[in-house]
Amino acid sequence: MGWSNGEEEEVIMDVGCGPGRLTSQFIVPCFPKLKKIMALDVIPGMIEVAKSNYSHPKIEYAVANFEDRSTVERWEGQLTKFICIQCFNRIKDQKKAFKTVYDLLQPNGEAAFLFLLHNGYYEAILKIAEDSKWKTYFTCNVTDCVPESQLKNYSAFHFKNMVQDVGFTIRYCRETQNVTTFSNDEEYIDFYYSVCALAPYIPENEVSEFKKDLLRYIIQENGRNNDGTPVDKTATIELILKKPA
Repeated sequence: MGWSNGEEEEVIMDVGCGPGRLTSQFIVPCFPKLKKIMALDVIPGMIEVAKSNYSHPKIEYAVANFEDRSTVERWEGQLTKFICIQCFNRIKDQKKAFKTVYDLLQPNGEAAFLFLLHNGYYEAILKIAEDSKWKTYFTCNVTDCVPESQLKNYSAFHFKNMVQDVGFTIRYCRETQNVTTFSNDEEYIDFYYSVCALAPYIPENEVSEFKKDLLRYIIQENGRNNDGTPVDKTATIELILKKPA
């Protein structure tokens, strides 16, 4: 992207920073003329971990919900770069969020996004939510747990049109199919259960049975390798955008 060759001081926002490892170990080294990074996450526990384990004099960690514009509007027009890794797919009104990014950037400022479009796991979530064995446990709207890009089968073309409507120039856009192999079923389902939005609704004495059924539904969607090891199949989008001068 050529970001490490810039001549100006960089003021950056990293949204969805999680525990801070990527922010401190990967983003900071990319910017030799870094002035400050505002690293935000909606989960207070993540920010506590980041401050404890990945503090840095040029990183300001803060709890903020990016979907609430009031939490970030004090930085309008100040950013030279905006970064969001594996988080934007969780935002409900993505066009509004892209507009917020646009307004936060200085003229000629740039933004980089990597986020999920589709994953067999989400199809499995929709199926298990309709399973007669489990559906009575879920008092939430299960579709709220699934990205709109999954529900409506969006492609990169959808997002290209969206960001151009906001006013961005597209520097780069690529949709990628990713396949990740897990060592065994236990590792596979432990990972997915750890991120499953339906897990809090399952009684403790039913967790083992729920994990078995969830594994079965995910395998139906994602499949296995020839040697029987489970795989994760994900479509992601990479976007690099520029705000015109």
